[in-house]
Amino acid sequence: MAKKPPLWYNLAMDPINPERHWLDAAHHLAQEIVAAALADGVEAVLAAVPACHRAADRLWAERRAAVDGESAACAAGCGWCCHQPVEVSTIEALAIAADLRHRPDADVLRERLAAWSGGRICPFLADGACAIYPVRPLKCRGLYQPDPRWCMATFAKIDPPEGGPPIRHRALSLPRQLYDAVGQGMTRPLYRVGLDCSALEFAPALKAVFDHPDSGAAWARGEAPFPDRVRLHGWVEAAD
Repeated sequence: MAKKPPLWYNLAMDPINPERHWLDAAHHLAQEIVAAALADGVEAVLAAVPACHRAADRLWAERRAAVDGESAACAAGCGWCCHQPVEVSTIEALAIAADLRHRPDADVLRERLAAWSGGRICPFLADGACAIYPVRPLKCRGLYQPDPRWCMATFAKIDPPEGGPPIRHRALSLPRQLYDAVGQGMTRPLYRVGLDCSALEFAPALKAVFDHPDSGAAWARGEAPFPDRVRLHGWVEAAD
């Protein structure tokens, strides 16, 4: 039976919240990018995913300059956030797989996936850094935590070093909301034309399709390229 984790996108904000219009704009921008690609076939739809990633990154970079808050500790060499399962949409998993198959280090990535037998640690965590950083999922992009000790204790289940100020959860929620809004906008046009937009667990989903370059075409034909065991839940409409 499919598990039921939190919704893709649930702002739960007061209508007068000044961030709401900005998040709605991010949602609609991703929706327009994917909707425009639909008429050109599955390859265009897959290419729309990195376009949505770039749009989300640009929007957050612009917004970050105007947001009060501590700088994120997130950087190469940390990697504590990579000690947890990651949720992706079906189309995002297919697009990332398509990109990775054509990378010069595709064989290395394939070996990492083949050696991965489950657990909390992402198969692409290498020396504290993400081996697929340019195409990492939206859920990864939305993380923003000033105190890496919190991630160490929460995600990696490791006791942080003693001493120093008390550990507090000081993560900004705005980037998470932005990237979730883009994820919702990216999948909505696909759901409305009857395509599967299930949420999947990233690592086992990618492992299932990495060596099947026809998986995108199969998905577009209404087939199921992913096994039920990687499925988390079906598509959920955004809350208004």
